[in-house]
Amino acid sequence: MMVALVQDLFFAARVESLAKTSGVSVQVTTTPGEFVHWVQEMDPSHVLLDLNMATDEILAVVASVPHVAGFGPHVQREQFLNARQHGVRTLWANSALPDRLPGWLLQS
Repeated sequence: MMVALVQDLFFAARVESLAKTSGVSVQVTTTPGEFVHWVQEMDPSHVLLDLNMATDEILAVVASVPHVAGFGPHVQREQFLNARQHGVRTLWANSALPDRLPGWLLQS
């Protein structure tokens, strides 16, 4: 099970499609409050974060999830650094998401 917080509806649809193709159930939201609720209630094995929405509070909530990945515009290095400082090790540029997400989802 993956829970994803995605700002852009285009990316949300892309994430849903990639997860389903990989055989992974997914809950995608554009709302931080809903995301926090889902992570706390569903105990997902994977969390995907749009770095444009990854606040310190969001990053603290996902700290105990086994697999956390973030994606964002490659030019926004500050967001990548902040995520890395909060323990997110898997980070991709937006353009890499379609290639990297399916393989990452298969990690257990």
